[in-house]
This record gives sequence, C-alpha cells and structure tokens, in this order.
Amino acid sequence: MRVAAMVSGGKDSCYNMMQCVAEGHEIVALANLHPKDRDELDSYMYQTVGHMGIEILAEAMGLPLYRRETKGESSQRGKHYVPTCDDEVEDLYDLLKLIKDELNIEAVAVGAILSDYQRVRVENVCSRLKLVPLAYLWRRDQTELLQEMIDCHVHAIIIKVASLGLVPDRDLGKSLREMQPHLHKMRDKYGLNVCGEGGEYETFTLDCPLFKQRIVVEDMQTVISSLDLVCPVGYINFTKLSLQPKDNIEICDNMVKKSLDYITDLHESSYSDLSDPEISEIELRNLEINSSNNDHSTCDSEDQNLASITITRSLSPVGYEREIRPIDNTPMAVVNHKGWMFISGVQAAETDVETSMHHAMGTLKTIVESHKYELCNLCYITLYIKDMLNYPLVNDIYAQILNFTNPPTRVCVECPLPDDCHVVMEAVAYKHPNEVLDVDLQRHTMHVQSISHWAPANIGPYSQATKIGDLTYISGQIALIPGSMTMIEGGIRSQCKLTLRHISRIAKAMNANGQLRDVVQGICFLTHPHYVSEARRQWETRTTNAIMDYIIVPALPRKALVEWQVWAHSHNDRFDYEETGCSIGDFTVAIRRRWNYENNCAAIVCCVSTGLATSTIQLTQSEELTANHKKLAHSLTQENFDDVLFYILRKLLKDYPPRKKSENFSDDSSNGNTPTKQGTGTILNVNNNLPAIHLKIFYQMSAIDSVNLLLDTLNSFKEKVSDVTNIAYTVLPASALYNFSTFLSIFGIRHE
Repeated sequence: MRVAAMVSGGKDSCYNMMQCVAEGHEIVALANLHPKDRDELDSYMYQTVGHMGIEILAEAMGLPLYRRETKGESSQRGKHYVPTCDDEVEDLYDLLKLIKDELNIEAVAVGAILSDYQRVRVENVCSRLKLVPLAYLWRRDQTELLQEMIDCHVHAIIIKVASLGLVPDRDLGKSLREMQPHLHKMRDKYGLNVCGEGGEYETFTLDCPLFKQRIVVEDMQTVISSLDLVCPVGYINFTKLSLQPKDNIEICDNMVKKSLDYITDLHESSYSDLSDPEISEIELRNLEINSSNNDHSTCDSEDQNLASITITRSLSPVGYEREIRPIDNTPMAVVNHKGWMFISGVQAAETDVETSMHHAMGTLKTIVESHKYELCNLCYITLYIKDMLNYPLVNDIYAQILNFTNPPTRVCVECPLPDDCHVVMEAVAYKHPNEVLDVDLQRHTMHVQSISHWAPANIGPYSQATKIGDLTYISGQIALIPGSMTMIEGGIRSQCKLTLRHISRIAKAMNANGQLRDVVQGICFLTHPHYVSEARRQWETRTTNAIMDYIIVPALPRKALVEWQVWAHSHNDRFDYEETGCSIGDFTVAIRRRWNYENNCAAIVCCVSTGLATSTIQLTQSEELTANHKKLAHSLTQENFDDVLFYILRKLLKDYPPRKKSENFSDDSSNGNTPTKQGTGTILNVNNNLPAIHLKIFYQMSAIDSVNLLLDTLNSFKEKVSDVTNIAYTVLPASALYNFSTFLSIFGIRHE
C-alpha cells in the first residue's frame, strides 16, 4: 500500500517505517504536526521536542514532507474520541486528507507502542478517511523492541529526559546503544519503560537504513525546564543540523523482521505429553497434508487494501449436508436483576440474504429497545450465517446498524441452516440497573483497527473484547498472521497455536494480569471432525479446567480451520470444576460445570450421546455402528429431552440463591439415574429476582429425527420453570459434534 508516515523525528516512527517497508508497503510521504513557535509544546498526541529537525529528516529520506500547525489543544481527553472542532486531532484529519487527495495514499504509519490515547485518535481519523492504520510496534515487548532497533541500525539520540533515574547533563545527546544498559538498570530499579513509552525520554533519529543521507548535529542548545532534585527535566533544541552522504545505503528489507518472523516461536515447543494418545503425530501430519491438498489457502497480495479484504469459500475437506427441515426459533430475551440481558433465536425467513439480514437486525434492535436498552449496551453478538460467501453483504448490513464507536464483540460462523433461513443471531447486553453507575461495571472495549504484530486488527464493525466488571467477552479468533492479515500455513496445529496466542494477548491487554487461563468457557468451531483431537490437545495444554464445546461447521471466515469463541473471568482461580453424568432412557448425559465462590457465575457444557463410541473423542466408525447410533438417537422423546433440560437447570442453579436445605434442587434422583425434582413434580420459586439463563442447543443433523421435538420441548420447559428462572435459547444444526455418538451439545450460562 501507499503509505504516509506520521513522524516526530523519534526512533519509534522511524522504526515503524522500516517495518512497513519490510511488509512490502511503500512510504510516499511524511506527515508532521508542529507547534507555532514554542521550542516545546505539551501535546497529548504527539512528540514535539524534535520538531525543528523534521524538515532535514525528510530531506535525508528524500521524501515530501507535509506539515500542519497545531495548537496542541485537546478538548477531548477521554478514552474514546468523537470528532470535535478545535481539537488537535482535527488538525491531523486535515493534514492526512490533504495528503490523500494529493498522493492517493491508502494507509498511515504511526509509531504507537502502548498509547491507547494516540492509537484511538489516529484510528478515528483513518476510519473517516478510509485509510488503513499501520502500527507495527503496538504492544511490543519494549526490551525486545529496543534491541531490535539497535540491531537494525536505528541511530537515535536522547533529546529529552523527564524521569527518575535520567539526568539531563549526563544523558542528553547519548545514543540508544550507549543508553541501553542504563535504561535496563532503571527499568529494574524504578520500573522505567525502556522505550520511553511513559514519557520518560524522547529521541531524534540521525540515521537509519531508510535514510539516503545521515543527519549530523553541528550545534544544539540544552534547555533545563525543571531543576527538581529527584527528577530534573531537560531537552535539546537543534540550532544547526547538516546532511552527510552515506557510503553504503543499507537494505532495510534484509534487516528487519517480517510478520512471519514474529510467529516462529509457535513452533519452538513440542508437546509430547499428548492429552489424546489416540492420534499419533504421523496420523496428524497425514490429516494436515490431506487437508492442505483439499483446502489450500491463498494469501492476498500485500499491496491490497486490507480494509476491503473479501471472504472466499474454503473447499471443505468433507461433503456436508444442509438442514432441509425448517427451524422455527422464536426471538426472545431474558433480563436478570443485575442488568444482564440474553437475546436468542433472532432469525428471519426471507427469500434473499439482504432482506433476511435487514429483518434480523431490525428484530435485534426492537428487542433491545423494547427492554429500555440501547444498541451500545450490546456486549457480544453471535452470528450464524447460511453461506460464508454472503459474509461481505451480511457484514455491510450489520455495520449499518451497529455504526457506533466501540461496537460489541462478535463471532461469525457458517451453519448448515435450511434454505429459508439465511441468518440466526444471539446477543448479550448489559446495562446497570441503577442510574448511578458503578465504575467497576462500566462497559470497556478494545477495538484495535491498526495492523500490527500483536493480534489481528478488527477493521470491521466489532471489537476484540468487551469487559464488564470481572467478565470479558472476546471476539471469535482465527489464525490470521497479525502483520499481514493472512492465514498461517501448516494446518490445524499451527492454526490452533496462533489462535490461542491471539486470545491470550487480548486477555492480557484487557487486564494487566490477564491470561489464557482466565477463560471459563467457550466454543471451538472446526471444519472437520478430525480436528477436534488436536484442538482439544492444544487447549488443554495451555489451560486449567476451562470447559470447551467442540462444534463442526461447514466453513469459517477466511477459510480458517478453527475459530475459538470464549469468555473469561478475572478471578477464574476462584472457580470450581466438576464432571457429572447420568443415564436418561437409553442415552448418556455428561455435564462439565464451572461456578465461582460467590455463585454469581455458572457455566455448563452438556453432551447427550448414544454411548456407542469407545472413547470420548472417537472420530471414525463402521457403517453398522453409525446406523445403530442414528436409530438410537431417533428414539429420543420429549420426556427424555425434558429430563435432560431439568438436569442442566439444576446444575446451573445449584446453591443459587442461598436457600434452606429443603428448597435445594437435588443433584441425585431417588434411583440414582433419573433427574427428577426433589419432593414434588415442580421446581420451587425461591426468589422473586429470577436468574436469567442462556442456552445454545446444537444438534447433529443426521441423528435428530424431529427439530420440532426439540423446539416444542424447550418451549414447554421454559413455561414449566418460569417461576424460578427465565430462559432464552437457540436451536442450531451442526455438521458434527464432539464425537460421532454425541447428538446433542448444550452450552449454558448464568452470570450476574
């Protein structure tokens, strides 16, 4: 892409330009906002100390320089930004618009490392101008990044110090290489950011491989702005700079790491302690080779505008049938007394995709507003579409409705829906029930739209994560290489590793102590039953007691083999875990449950199977065994399914709320097998503030004789328990489930 680079003269903007060039982009201009006449300006957005050297820096690079005066005033200093007259961000908008009009640029390079304030505002401007922000330094490890800069011959000097451990007289004018040992020492002693991201110091670049000439400081003035004995502040004014020819111009492309170099660590560790010994390494390799032959992902050209990447269908490794029976989900919503709302069953039976999506989005909007919520209260949306080829159209309509800053997180998968159903949606929303909002329960989002080496950019209308209190919802993640936004090669294992790294990094970005192990529950969508074993292996290697469902679907975005949808809790270490099961009729019911000490969160994954598999992950079966499985599954009755639902409900409501022993649900029936209600045929009403429960019911298409049986039973069950809980549910077809003998997989959640 043709790129205009925001430059301050410092090391970060210069090294980010080197990263852009390494990724195949072309720097065609430099952009800089400068103060009117003061030596230093306290801008919330930009480094301004070295502004006097910008013109000679552009000359050294042989690039046109576009500059605009700024007053450095920030009328909006919050976490989010809305265009406002007289704000310094609007100066940036005018500057970049001019460059775009004159040079037809497609992207903007910005050297932000940790500053959400700067990143959010640059992304706001880029979004309005339809430009792609490139921030390859975003959330990089600063110690590693500083070493890279030095190794790649970024010769920058310190031109401002304002931190404990840094002294103007001693440190001003020193190079990064000279300062590196001292910066590391001050990091260990005082917590200093070694790249100066906290404002500890600023730099000016005298030379780097992109320069055609090097800059020489012939004269300068030192200004001490604070004589504080603990933390003196001083900076340099350049009074005379000159250019010096370079004997040999380094080739930047051979020195700087590329996007693939930042994922090589994924292959460094080998997991010999396999949680699933039934598939050997050789068998897995053969599976991946076969998948690669049938489903070869091609990468978009690097110069393609990443904002307009299209979705192409994967050549599915197995032939999937689609549901031919109608699925009549009913739109519904339940709200608990803490302000959480679960929305389920949103679908539209229309003749075409566009009309269906407009209808579904209209239904979602109506439900939200009818409960006195707003669309901006939405935290998470799950989007099941009939055909991934329709993703661009679906996404455009989606964006028209949810066209506000910091949209909800989202997952989108292809589902084998019937012909008259193009889309099914579910959502989670939160609004504090009191007018005075608890600060800890405010809705926080992370919507990083910049291309970086951190995690995939969300250029579309959804955020990476939404956090309410201790709960964090993370958008569906696939194995895109962040720096190039292309799919990683290497099959299911590589995709699992990279996807889980994305989730881990997003969790950490949302919470200083966040990690992958904070995940409580999730769904792993896969495009082939054979991938379940490896996905499970990779997940269980990295996490403790998180309960995961595995659902096979026909296709995922960008021809991915796997997509993870998860939610996390800041105090996951306070959650208990149990596995229980029972027999209902001829069927085996297995439940994995998580719940926290306060019992304001509970989650289950329930698998209903015919019990014909010889192991929990058996993938292959004989024709006779398959026929027996289908015959047995077809015998499911409403009473059987009703008992399954009661069993699930007791697990989700166990010990909630605190009540007398005589009012508790029984975990064990009188005969040890049938999950009947204790003492009577009904569940007791124990609290007027009813909990809300959200259920997703995935069914194996070939094994369920009647979809209406599921829907009718759920509707009847919802009424039976309406005095103790409110339930929202969605019924969805799946190509396959956890193993071949599982024909129902139920994902349930209750939290407050």
